[in-house]
Amino acid sequence: MLVPACCDSDRIAGGARRPWRLQSAVEPGGPSFAGSAAPRGEGVAPSGQRGGAPAEPWVPFQLWAAAVYNYNSLNNSKYDPEGYCLPPGGPRLFATPYPMEIIQQPELKRIIMIFEGGTHVWREIHMDGRSHLKGDEIKGQTWLGDSVGHWEGDTLVVDVVGYNEGTWLDYFGHPHTDQMHVVEKFTRPNKGTLHYEATIDDPGAYTKPWTVAWDIPWNATGELQEYICQENNNYFNRLTDDFGRPIVGPQSK
Repeated sequence: MLVPACCDSDRIAGGARRPWRLQSAVEPGGPSFAGSAAPRGEGVAPSGQRGGAPAEPWVPFQLWAAAVYNYNSLNNSKYDPEGYCLPPGGPRLFATPYPMEIIQQPELKRIIMIFEGGTHVWREIHMDGRSHLKGDEIKGQTWLGDSVGHWEGDTLVVDVVGYNEGTWLDYFGHPHTDQMHVVEKFTRPNKGTLHYEATIDDPGAYTKPWTVAWDIPWNATGELQEYICQENNNYFNRLTDDFGRPIVGPQSK
């Protein structure tokens, strides 16, 4: 199931801390989201097999997507791309056990998100009113997609397209295709909370758009730590395929 977690930091020029506020005079057109949301994480795979698509009737799977999700459920997410230290993408960016830093740059008309986990990736949200890049300009697809945002009152709305198919929607293994289009909404219902909502429209994997949402604990004084996924990744080194053969190393050929 798609579940919560995420975000981090609140600095302005010179490294000074910016006080929390619902409506920011420094950031015209919207409230401050620069800050730290302490993650809750996606949980861990329970022992035994999970219920798969039949346990989630609210998810409008196409048949093949349900079959892939059932497979990932049966093997307890054994082939999770993030376990290979690949970037999380789509809503999963906000449902990992690692924080991120959100940096608002109204003078540059952009918002930057720096992620502590995975591959230390960053995401740029363009706030200058531009259209999405054409597919050939981003070589078809990217891990995090092409993001353009705007304010609707106190809500940050981000439109994302251009994903590749290398990620899952969450730890539990909901698949997606490169046709996926995500509309995200970020709000600050109170000082300690960042609310995240995502509408997933992927006609390649699902029969209709569907929406997920969760609250993320937010902390104005949180800081990122160094985390290197590739260092001493013992899980990856001992991973075997369905026939018991090593995924990496000489015997994997």
